[in-house]
Amino acid sequence: MRKKRRRFRSGFVPFRKRTRSAGITVEMAPRRIVAMTLADELAGAVAADAIQRQDLVDAALSVGQWLADQGHPGRWDKVKPSAILRCLDFLPNHERERFLFSFVGLLGHGALTGQIPPLPAKQSIDEISKLTCEETVRAFARTTAAQLQPLPC
Repeated sequence: MRKKRRRFRSGFVPFRKRTRSAGITVEMAPRRIVAMTLADELAGAVAADAIQRQDLVDAALSVGQWLADQGHPGRWDKVKPSAILRCLDFLPNHERERFLFSFVGLLGHGALTGQIPPLPAKQSIDEISKLTCEETVRAFARTTAAQLQPLPC
């Protein structure tokens, strides 16, 4: 007699604990995030124009490629902003700052919509705040990180 194979549900809520009948709690693995989907969601949420949308797509694809190269495709909770920025050393300063601005937006949007755990997103955003030379990017990073603070009980 063949056993029926269980298929994974595609619509599960990320980071939700599930309990089995024996009372065992199992932590579900975070879902993988498609870079283009995250960029499109954020662009739609902020009503981005064509240039801003392209900046978001470029940043998302750069981060997605770095994650894939590191063996963590789609795992935005594993990003290391300083390592990603080292890979983009060839860019002029103003383009690197635009990348960092978009990167903060992508991380913040992912965390606020529950796609990325808040703590790793906040840590990455804080790191970006330290890496940037532009006060605008630093202020955006601080504001976004402040929104990810855990609420008091």
